[in-house]
Amino acid sequence: MKNTLLAIASLVVGTCTLFGNGGAWQTGVPGTGSASASKTNQKTDVSIEDETLKIDLHPEYADVEVHYRMHNAGGKVAQDFFFPVERWGKNPDADTDVKASDISHYQISANGRELKWTNVSGPKKEGSEGASSQIWQENISTIKSWKKSVIPFERNQTRDVIIRYRAPYAENDESVSDDSHISDATFAYSLSPAATWKGPIGKGKIEINILHPEPEDVSIEKPKERFRKISDTRFEWEFENLKPTLADDIRIAAHSKYDSYPTGYSEEDFRRHASYIIRNNQYFLDHKDYDATASSTLAPQGKRNYDVGNIKADPQRDLQTPWAEGAEGDGIGESITLDVKRPLPLYGILIRPGYYEYGRDDVWRKNNRVAALEITLNDEHTFAQSIPDERFESPYLIRVPNYTKPVSQVKMVIKGVHRGTQFRDTCISLVELRAPLAKKPEIQGAR
Repeated sequence: MKNTLLAIASLVVGTCTLFGNGGAWQTGVPGTGSASASKTNQKTDVSIEDETLKIDLHPEYADVEVHYRMHNAGGKVAQDFFFPVERWGKNPDADTDVKASDISHYQISANGRELKWTNVSGPKKEGSEGASSQIWQENISTIKSWKKSVIPFERNQTRDVIIRYRAPYAENDESVSDDSHISDATFAYSLSPAATWKGPIGKGKIEINILHPEPEDVSIEKPKERFRKISDTRFEWEFENLKPTLADDIRIAAHSKYDSYPTGYSEEDFRRHASYIIRNNQYFLDHKDYDATASSTLAPQGKRNYDVGNIKADPQRDLQTPWAEGAEGDGIGESITLDVKRPLPLYGILIRPGYYEYGRDDVWRKNNRVAALEITLNDEHTFAQSIPDERFESPYLIRVPNYTKPVSQVKMVIKGVHRGTQFRDTCISLVELRAPLAKKPEIQGAR
């Protein structure tokens, strides 16, 4: 039993980044409320003839690649290029110090040659780091900045400009004791800064690809009725002669909000590590109510053991040590078998591959991570699953396809690994089962 069950709300602010098309000067960040020129005498002869934008939605971030064909109708110029970034800063009222996060892997090139860029601060209110917003009734400072590059153009020259970056989703987590309330995980891209270039965008195509396991959970919140659904995992929007405004800026909910509640507070409930998940009109039971056996186990090292029971550990209560297979080489063919105590149909299997320890990216990289699994349910239904090589902050969801029977046994066989930089032990830090529920469960509120 937890020693303390405080009915006090704590706020965890995830990264929030709003960004998008580069502009000829500093403007167009959604928080400014305007996509017009910041100064009345700003002028450019550079236009966007063509824009192609690709957004790949991964489980915890979006990969973005945008191609511009830009034309200079005037004389030789060293054209400023401002790419906007807006993010939340530290919450001054929260007990936890939350670090502001920028987009990562940002690159910009012109005609295949990489350009330098610098961070340029946006407008600040006097005595403040930025504008202020309210999230969960708490004041959050908003930091505005731009990534500035200079693109040289000759007279009447056309250049191909490419920008690539990675953006973590924006998410707000609120907890009251053991109850958790997780907001939509959102991605935003601003077309509006393109209004600062000369004339409209000649033509453009925007492609959204869903690369995480729940494409049906994705929603394009804005702009409405612009995107065409090509398949369950792909959307497109094509346009011509667009002079974008704030109404054209893109906001996507990559994952919808959900609530998590313990199934109860007895010793048995805590041993089951079970919780109810409520997401829109979907209800799930997440649990570790199983006995686990492994085909092999790495020998203990000092005080640390690598028993298969570690995949049931609670990282808030227990030592963060994974299961590690004990075979020679990479552990291909080694397996974990779960004998489920309460057979239910399975929506999915939640897994945290690798040696996961909070704040220890180096430990994760040193050891092997599972890249491919062969999963067999009830000794009769087998399917294959590949897993990206990412250090997931939340467990990775493996969807169970085409099987609705209650599951009493799960066998997972290692078929491929992502190699560690130092050790060849293949590790798994967590396995949890997600069962769908036919109706909304009875919830015991926080206490």
